[in-house]
This record gives sequence, structure tokens and C-alpha cells, in this order.
Amino acid sequence: MDTTLIISAGVLVGCIISLSWFAGSDAPYVPTKMDYIKKILRLAGVRKGKRFYELGSGDGRVIREAAKLGADSIGIEQSLIRILMSKQKAKDFKNAYFYHGNIFSKNYSDGDILYIYLLLKGVSRLEIKLKKELKKGSVVITQTYHFSNWKPFKKVGNFWLYRR
Repeated sequence: MDTTLIISAGVLVGCIISLSWFAGSDAPYVPTKMDYIKKILRLAGVRKGKRFYELGSGDGRVIREAAKLGADSIGIEQSLIRILMSKQKAKDFKNAYFYHGNIFSKNYSDGDILYIYLLLKGVSRLEIKLKKELKKGSVVITQTYHFSNWKPFKKVGNFWLYRR
């Protein structure tokens, strides 16, 4: 009886962890390849005194790069497991923050630069939201799937940069 209970609890915990890892319907977890990231972040103006958001921050690699450039860097992610992992990897950064939550429920009017790597459905929803919220001069970086109604000011590889 005790063995069955232990095995059942282990399976339940494993299922909860798995569901948290794959949380979110607007993007599967696909880590950003870092080849272009430093260049893109510099082109977007990421530096000290800027507020940088990554919407769907995954394992936190882009947030850590933005923090290295001096920006207050904030990652928002639906997967609690990835948030915990990101916080651990960024523990030495005083300007890297990670929050568990829904990227569509936060207001980004204080953001200077936003980074988005989501599926087209999520990018389309954010396009409308960000057009209303962002201050003039804010920069949005999209990867792979892009805004259909904004004109990018720069394209580098699969990254497009927009200015509000």
C-alpha cells in the first residue's frame, strides 16, 4: 500500500511539473538561438536606464543578455518551472527579474524595449494591445512571427524591430 501511494504521488508530481513546463498556448518552449541576440539588443537600444521586457521569457537567456547591457530586464512567463529555473540562472544579476503570469494581462506602458518570440496568434493579439499601451519611441523586437500592421525600421535575420 505504501509503495503504491509513493508511486502515485510521484506520477502526480511528474504530471504537474510537465504541465507547468509546457504551459502557454501562444508559444511552445523554443529557446532563442543566441547568435544575433547581442546585436539585436544593441540595435534596439538596450542599455542602462532602459526598461526591457521579454514576453514569454522561457529560460531567461534573453533577459540575462539585456541585464548584462545594463537595462532593468523583466521576463514574464507562464511556466512556473521555467520562472524558477530563470531566477536561479540569473541570481547574480541585480537588474534581472522574472514573474509568473499571463503576458496579456500586464500593462507595458513603462517599457522602453519589448522582445517577443511567440506564435502568430500571440503576436497578433499583442500587436493590438501594444499599439494602445506603449509610449512613443518604444521599440518592439519580434522573432520569427511579426506584426502585420506595423512597419519595421530594421530587419536582421529573422528579427524585426519596430518603433512605436
